[in-house]
Amino acid sequence: MKPLLRLLAFFLVLLLLPTLGCTTLHNCLHADEPDAVEAEKQALRETLRSERPDTLPADEPSLKVVVIDVGQGDCILLISPEGRTMLVDAGPKDSFSRIRSVLDANGVTKLDVLVATHPHEDHIGSMAKVLDAYPVGQFLTIPQAQANDAYPEMCAALERNGCPVAYAQGGATIPWAESCTVTVLNPIPAYADEPKDLNDLSVVLHIRYGSTAVLLTGDAEEQAEKRMLDTFPRAMLKADVLKLGHHGSASSTGFSFFLAVDPDFAVASCGTNNDFGHPHSETLSLLHDTRTAFYSTDTDGTVVFRLDGNKVSVDLP
Repeated sequence: MKPLLRLLAFFLVLLLLPTLGCTTLHNCLHADEPDAVEAEKQALRETLRSERPDTLPADEPSLKVVVIDVGQGDCILLISPEGRTMLVDAGPKDSFSRIRSVLDANGVTKLDVLVATHPHEDHIGSMAKVLDAYPVGQFLTIPQAQANDAYPEMCAALERNGCPVAYAQGGATIPWAESCTVTVLNPIPAYADEPKDLNDLSVVLHIRYGSTAVLLTGDAEEQAEKRMLDTFPRAMLKADVLKLGHHGSASSTGFSFFLAVDPDFAVASCGTNNDFGHPHSETLSLLHDTRTAFYSTDTDGTVVFRLDGNKVSVDLP
């Protein structure tokens, strides 16, 4: 959907709120009954599932994006048309067997690029095991440490395996595959002196193949989204597939950012019946109002997108 149509649809909803006795979209969606929040969310999810379009198989070659079901965490495998590999995050500590099974099924024997978007346990919990199991060409992360067991284990594995480490900077490009352009959109050096929230320092990657693209946002929240909007042209944010920030939390995927990305497909990586209520109803409402096809690992399992340079197809293996 064109950005202008998305904007008109959103403001139409806002204009209708007073007639419905609501002051905000969130309040309008949730009545006063004790179970209303969960009921509304489940209804939204069922509606979004029923409205997902049938997609035509992607033509070969294609950029393959595998959002691996690792429970409450993130892990995404990318395979370029020429077979180059990238793994973005490595899920929580108990997820390595799932990660390995997906990598093995895709014939992955080495990782040309391995990314730790930020050092929270649900993103780097299995990183040490990945580093020990697969040769890695380059490791990309942010310089901030984190007080969890997974962080020193990851650092020890990096040293043990002699893996070259680089720190992400917004605006840089990553040499990965000749057919694809990988651009780092966050963290942005100009904001280095501001208070450091690890979620908003998440590495955000825009990967383009032909006229198709995917945006991987880690746990970036609205502060990071605003920084990206203030720093980059909208064309650099546009993507067909959006990995929702922070597992579909309401603190991410602000409307202005979503409008700039203008995705046709969105995916949340989160655990079944997780303690955080991810994905949140506010995010689901936005996807519903903008007619965006939605997938989630907690209900769909591993989700595979194939971008052939002209269109996107979706598989649920």
